[in-house]
Parts: sequence; C-alpha cells; structure tokens
Amino acid sequence: MSNFWKRASAIVATISVVAGWLIPTSANALTLSGDDFKAGDIISDAQFFDKNAMTVQEIQAFLSKKVKQCGALNLCLSVYTQDTFTRDATSIQGDGVDPLCESYAGARNETAAQIIYKVQRACNISAKLILVLLQKEQGLITNFNPTAEKLKIATGYACPDTAPCDAKYFGFYNQVYSAASQLKRYTDPASSFYKSKPVGVRSPILFHPNARCGTKSVKILNLATHALYIYTPYTPNDAALANLTGIGDSCSSYGNSNFWEYYTSWFDAHANLSAEIVDQGNAITSGWGALLDDSSCTDTANTCSADYENAVATWNITAGLKYVVGPIATKYQSAGGVTGSLGTISRPTETVNGGANGDGSRQKFINGFIYRDPTDATFIVLNSVFAYYSEAGGPSGTLGWPTGDASCADGKCEQQFAGGYVVSSPSDAFIVLDGAIGEYLQANGGINSPWGLPLSAAETQTFGSFGTGRIQEFENGTVYEKDGTAYLVADSLADALADVGGPTVVGWPLDEPVRTDGTLWQLYSAGRVVKVGSAQGVLIPTDTLKALRVAGGISGFLGAPTSNATDYKGKDGYLGSKQTFEGGTIVRGPLGAFAIPDALWKVYSASNGAKGRYGWPKGIVKSTPSNWTQMFQRGAIKVSR
Repeated sequence: MSNFWKRASAIVATISVVAGWLIPTSANALTLSGDDFKAGDIISDAQFFDKNAMTVQEIQAFLSKKVKQCGALNLCLSVYTQDTFTRDATSIQGDGVDPLCESYAGARNETAAQIIYKVQRACNISAKLILVLLQKEQGLITNFNPTAEKLKIATGYACPDTAPCDAKYFGFYNQVYSAASQLKRYTDPASSFYKSKPVGVRSPILFHPNARCGTKSVKILNLATHALYIYTPYTPNDAALANLTGIGDSCSSYGNSNFWEYYTSWFDAHANLSAEIVDQGNAITSGWGALLDDSSCTDTANTCSADYENAVATWNITAGLKYVVGPIATKYQSAGGVTGSLGTISRPTETVNGGANGDGSRQKFINGFIYRDPTDATFIVLNSVFAYYSEAGGPSGTLGWPTGDASCADGKCEQQFAGGYVVSSPSDAFIVLDGAIGEYLQANGGINSPWGLPLSAAETQTFGSFGTGRIQEFENGTVYEKDGTAYLVADSLADALADVGGPTVVGWPLDEPVRTDGTLWQLYSAGRVVKVGSAQGVLIPTDTLKALRVAGGISGFLGAPTSNATDYKGKDGYLGSKQTFEGGTIVRGPLGAFAIPDALWKVYSASNGAKGRYGWPKGIVKSTPSNWTQMFQRGAIKVSR
C-alpha cells in the first residue's frame, strides 16, 4: 500500500494510464514546487480528521468533473455502483474499547460517492483524503476506463510493495472502509503502530525500499502526517522533488509527494484561488483594486472567497474560479458574499436587453441574480422570484427593472419593481399589487402584514353613490381601496358588514378596524359598523356618531348599540331617527343628534317623545352624582340617576 515507485503529477487536469505510469497531459493554473513540500507536515490534522469535509453531492460532482465520459468498461468512479454489506464498528482489539470507525449500514447499488461519504462519516476521515488515496494508489479518480482489478485494490490496502495483496480485503467498498479504519488505527495511542514515527520527534524515513538509498531525518509534526508515513513509509528524495512532473532517480519514491501534490492541487482553496487569479492576466484583474479580505480561505474550506475593492473572486473544489466586478460586486459584498442569501457565484456577467426600459446587465449566483439597471443601480432577484419575473418579460416586460431587493421567508416572497409590487400567494403564484394597496402592504410588513398574502388580483367595484374603487381578497379579509387609501375589512367583521347591507349600503371603509373588550368596529362612508360578541352587526350612521363621541363612545353611559337606526317622526312632521344602545338612545332631530340616558328616556318616551310636549332634544345631557338633566324644545327633563 505504499506505491513508492509510481510517479504522478498532482497538477494534471487529465491523465493517461499506461503500464502503471501516470503520465501528465495538461496543467492547471496552480504550479507546485518541490521546495514547498514539507516532509514533516504533509497535511494538517484538521484536514485529516474532518467528517464533514464533503457532502455526497460534492463528492459526486468532483468525480463527474474529473471523468466526464466513462470508457467501455463503465467502471469509472463517476458512475460506479456496488452492493455494500453491513459491518460492525471497528476498534483496536475488536472489543469495542478503543473505537476506530462506527458501523456501516449496507445498501444495494450504492455509488462510489455514497460509499466514500459514509466511510468519511463512520471513520471521521476526510473524504478528500480518501479521494487522494484512491488517486495516488491506483489513479482511479481520473481514470476514464479503470479495470475491475484496479477497483479490487482501490486504496492499496493490504498490498505491500514487497508481497502479494491480501485477498481478504479485495473490493472497492472493502478497500475504502478498511484503509480509513487502518489510518484511524495509526493515530490511536492504544494502537501498536502509534509509537512508530511518533509526532514531535525526528524519525529516519526511507527514501526507497532499497535500504541502500538511505533515509531522511524527518520531524513529524502531526498525527495526519504520522499516519501517512506508516501507510506509505517513504519520503521523496531531492531528485524526486526537483522534478515533480517527471521522474527522479533510481532511489526516488513518490507516494507521499504524490499525495501532497494531489491534495494541494485539488483541495487547497487558497493556493488555487491565488493561482487562477494570476492566470487571468492583468487585463482582467487590473481594476479589482486592493485585496480586502480572504479570511474564508481556511485549510479545510471547499469554497474560498476573496474580497477586493472592486471585485469578489471565489474558488470552489468543483466549480473552480468565478468572479464578479464593479457595482454587482459591491452589491454581492453587501449581501454577505458567499455566505449570504445569494450563495456562490454561478456564471459570468451578461448583458440584458431591457427594451424601452433601457439596457443593463445581470449575473447569476446559486440562489438568484443581481440585476444592474441603466442607472447602475443593483438589486437582488432570488430564484423563487426570477421564474415569475422571467415569464413576465424581465426588464423589458411590464414589470421593468427591479427597484428593490427580493425578500423571502418561510416560502413567501416579495419584491418591488418599476411596474408593481410582486407578492407570493398561498398557492405559490405571484400577484402584482399596485396603488394604495401595494403601498400599504409594503409599509406594514409586506408578506408579514396583518392582511396576510393576496388571494386574487384587485378588481374594480362601484358601490352606488359612494363611487368607484378597487377590492382585493387577502388571507385575513378583503381590502378596499379608494381615493389613494386602502383598508382591510377583516374576516371577523365581514358578517357584521353583511348584516347592515354590505358596501352598497355603508360605502367604503375610511379607517382601520378597531377591537376593544370583545367589540369590533370600523368606520365607513355611511357610518360606523359595530359588532359586539356574537350579536348581529349594527350601523351607527355618520350623523349620529358625534352624539356617541360626546357621550363617551361605546365605553360611556350608552354602551354598545343594540339596534340599527330607525325613522323617528316629530310632532312638527320632521323625519329624524333614533337608535337604541345598552344604556340609552340617540335621537336625531332638526336641532342635531343627542344621546339620552335610559332613566331620562323613560320619562321622555312616556310623554310621547318627539311628538309629545317636550319636542326634539336640543342639548347635551348634564349629569351630577345624583341626577340627569337635558334640555328639549319645550322644556327640560330632570331625573335621578
């Protein structure tokens, strides 16, 4: 399992496999030097012990990128599958006391990516390390037509350079799990291997199985490097390091330098980002300005991001280099960059034809777009809004350019465009809101407003002499818009509105609904609609509302209305009205509307009311702790309280 003799360049994009030699055919931007190889620190412990290094999807994407078309044998790892068997957890002595890897649940037709991922999780060994091991041992990652024999000894486990392979460990799944378990064993203090080439002290490491080639004194700095040297017990000599893309001399071995080269070129995000930026040339990068921050480029990062004054550049283990410049870059940075709502950069900037609305540009990110309009203003259109926006014609359609950023939460989205305010509906469709309806919703929480989400488009309605406006259904009621204002008639008030004849009788709402102590009311063109508990709705006409307010409102002595207003005729023939309340009556006559408390009303009505000797009320009731007094056309009535 050392493969000391095999020479491979870690900086190749594709390779050919000929008689056991890995022959470089083309180079990436990253160029490595043998001077950079650190014999005592090949990779870090953080890189080695990383059970979250890659997802199944990332592993599959990586394999598919390395081999885009599989050969006739159809065994390349990008398409390989096999049935796996369930195996128990491993431990140093097999007694479970010193655990190495957790158990593995077998399954039918598992992909190579699934197997690598599950071993990563079970053994706390990075999938990146496993991928590199598969490459440096048998070239399986980049081999477009591997044989079954190579898969059988995929990681070189139990295949020493000086003896035949042990058939007990044959098979891709068996090899991957066994190699990971063994590497974990090497790092466990309870293992018999632990004291071999120990961390923190110098150990003589052979250059080659031929002992006459000599050794190199290496101070091993971490457990990861310690494990690699036990798995492949040789270090490259000067001749090997001086010719990384070729062949050294008869005492050269390449196993651990190959490991370092592959790992660095495939997974060192910071080194690859820097190299690929340089590779773009000054013509592209000269306007980026100074580097501001590349702190995301840790040694375990799968995506590395660098913020410049006028650009953002990212490198990903499967996507490679992407960048964004100018106003779109500034917007991307303000939105959190790679870790923000847009995610990583997906495609280069492209020109957008806005038709009569003017031309601009946009750039695609994983979770949406940034649009740059003709004035250089930039706004985010998330994927969930983009589909609708695109169907509506994009910037050249009726919506025009975005004028605000998309905002989405809990599956609900909203965004302002030049041509209207776009909001999700509960059925996942989008509805355009404009006018006062759109303005109110934006000012009062948008998708989280008290109205809820819209259920339909706005419709024009005319309610008799009250004029024409628009109504629109929302989750929590119906919104009425007229003369630049919009108000919700809540579902809880809808029955009361119907009780008094609906909008054709009361007109358009003029204020927000109000709820206090079980009473709900709302002001309309024709008066105030009131609903108390489960009782029917009642309309207090506009011309009697002042009398109610003077009497202290519903919380005053009158209390809540108990009936609608009815015609009330006086002795003089004047047709007024009266309306009963819990604690009195409001009478409207030729001199105005006045509230009469129950105790006084009994005396007044016993005298035949407005047709009797007192006539119509003409003054506000006066009260003392002991009595009520009120003036009428032909005298005053005074009663005890």
